[in-house]
Amino acid sequence: MAADIRLEKYVQRKARRGREYFYFRVVRKGEPEFRVPLPHPFDPAYRPAYNDAHRKCFGTVPGQFESEKAITRLVRTHLDSERYKRLPKNSKLLRGYACDLILERWGAFDADLIRPVHVQAVYDSLAERPATANRRLDDISAVFGWGRTRGFCVENPCSRIERVQSEDSYEPWPEADLRVLIERGKPEIVKVALVALYTGQRRKDVLGISDSQIRDGVWYVLQGKTKTHVAVPLHPVVLAILDIERAAKREAGIVNPRRPLLTTSRGTPWASGFGASWTKELIRLKLRPERLDDLEDGAFRPTLHGLRTTNATLIATTVARKPELFGGIQRVKSMLGHLSESMSKHYARRAEAEHMNIETVMLIPEIGNRPEWIGNTVSE
Repeated sequence: MAADIRLEKYVQRKARRGREYFYFRVVRKGEPEFRVPLPHPFDPAYRPAYNDAHRKCFGTVPGQFESEKAITRLVRTHLDSERYKRLPKNSKLLRGYACDLILERWGAFDADLIRPVHVQAVYDSLAERPATANRRLDDISAVFGWGRTRGFCVENPCSRIERVQSEDSYEPWPEADLRVLIERGKPEIVKVALVALYTGQRRKDVLGISDSQIRDGVWYVLQGKTKTHVAVPLHPVVLAILDIERAAKREAGIVNPRRPLLTTSRGTPWASGFGASWTKELIRLKLRPERLDDLEDGAFRPTLHGLRTTNATLIATTVARKPELFGGIQRVKSMLGHLSESMSKHYARRAEAEHMNIETVMLIPEIGNRPEWIGNTVSE
């Protein structure tokens, strides 16, 4: 079915009496319609016919003045390749979305000019939808991988990209690592980290916090991922950070209440470049290696989303001590804006188990007489 085919620019499909017809069609103001019939896109004669129609209409064939390594040429030749044509129907659709994204972001450049930092920025812009971000990255990598062996680029720029993990796989930050970040990190990075830590909100929401969302010290946030409305009372540390940013806004003569408060070292709101700056700072502080592949097995992997996990863990740990006083699992769910209790229960179970195990250890009686060399404590 042609509905499953990703049609090129100027190609129109018509269906009549159960048959499909394809045309190269261009309508320009003040000129008669240009329309030429084409073979089916899977027919070997399609490409020459399309190029001939393009030449008749515009005087050139697609890519005539392109660099041999142009992104536009890479995408076009990939979509004409047998590799693409052999993909299953759904995979073709998703590969097409990735190609559209490649053209949108890098269509004016040569393929060998694209670096991992550029791919990371595009990936980070999709990070609020991890499944989508990871699928787009896989497809973009497949396009560049196909192009690499055909001379478009020397290396695949999608290698070594820091992927988004599923929400329940983010580790809470150890106190020692958190102290390094807070005490030695650059102010513009630490401000974002502290707001994330004390509010428990996701990166996109934290970077977008503005005065228009805050009333009487409470942040009324519509979460970008779940579209859940959450009222977050702001911790004194967060209020102090936002006051610093407000003072900078006043000094710069900025009065827009919808402008995000957290800013870069240049005083501009954070955009898609935060992910790269965050990674660079973690490497500078030696909180992670330059390549995640060099991270030792079992070693802590610091992420900004891990601060949300830290927030939930701290709340759940306190709640576990006295659930009747602190409201139990509902407190975690309310603060973090979880749509279901499954994620909240994940944190609560972990904290309850830890608290219970501490008490359980004390139920084990001493067996026999303690050797004198142990003393009253195991360690001094």
